[in-house]
Parts: sequence; C-alpha cells; structure tokens
Amino acid sequence: MVVKISSKHQVTIPKEIAQAFDLNKGDVLEVTRKGNKIIMIPKVVIMEDKYPKEDLEAAEKALSKGISKEEIAYESGKKMVNSLKKRMKK
Repeated sequence: MVVKISSKHQVTIPKEIAQAFDLNKGDVLEVTRKGNKIIMIPKVVIMEDKYPKEDLEAAEKALSKGISKEEIAYESGKKMVNSLKKRMKK
C-alpha cells in the first residue's frame, strides 16, 4: 500500500491495517527508524489521571501474581483493560 505524506508530515494508516491492529483515534504509536525503514509500533499508555489510583494498584497486584512478563502482552489498550478487569474479579 502506498500513502501520501501531508503538508504537516502526517500519514493516513490504511483502514485494513488499522483494523488488523485494532487502532483507533487517539491510540499511540512508537515511530522508529531501522536503516531505510520507518517502523510504527502500537503502544499502550496508561495515564494515572485517567484511571483511579486504586484501579492501577489493583491491576499491578493482579499482574504480579506469578504471571511472567512474556504473558503480559496485549494487542490493544481495550484488550488490556478487559483482561485486567477479568483478573481483578478473581
């Protein structure tokens, strides 16, 4: 797929790719350079002012119950939040 860079150096991510990675308005991408390639990696940013401190502490406690870091990988922010909510109920 070919995309065009706007006057503000913005690009539009094709719909098929956005859907494949569950990207939505406001999502965050890490942009890096590797040789002559531009790499965009979806990132999850949890802002403390968006979630109550108690929820973040409960999520941290749930995640620290013997779960290896390799198991803690989410495809999107929505999937992460849903997973944390399920773990906190246990």
